Amino acid sequence: MKQIFHFIIITILATAINACAPVEDDILTTARIIVAGSDESVLSRVQAQVKLTNVNTRQVTTTADFVGSAVTVELLRGAYQIDIEGVATCQSPDGMTRMRQFRCQSDYVEFVKEGQNDTTLQMIFLD
Repeated sequence: MKQIFHFIIITILATAINACAPVEDDILTTARIIVAGSDESVLSRVQAQVKLTNVNTRQVTTTADFVGSAVTVELLRGAYQIDIEGVATCQSPDGMTRMRQFRCQSDYVEFVKEGQNDTTLQMIFLD
């Protein structure tokens, strides 16, 4: 009888310890969006606003924290519509530097993996 009582106590303690363990349900991911210009020019600086719209919830996230030609933002995992508009400093192969207005757009990009999700969008120059 004493052994059964000890077994029941140990089982209850083991269940209680497992119930208190933190459960992490990763619903967030890191999205890295890279803007790419034409092959002949090198991007040295990008100043633009990124607007990410979750396709399912219609939640909008904006950022302008570009590092080089990429921006990183933490989002809910899911499908997004991306709109980027701004100015980039481009250097041509002959050494001339000029500022150009551009847009990038995508109607559907999936950011569903855990960790970092990368996507590259091509610039559409407006000048």
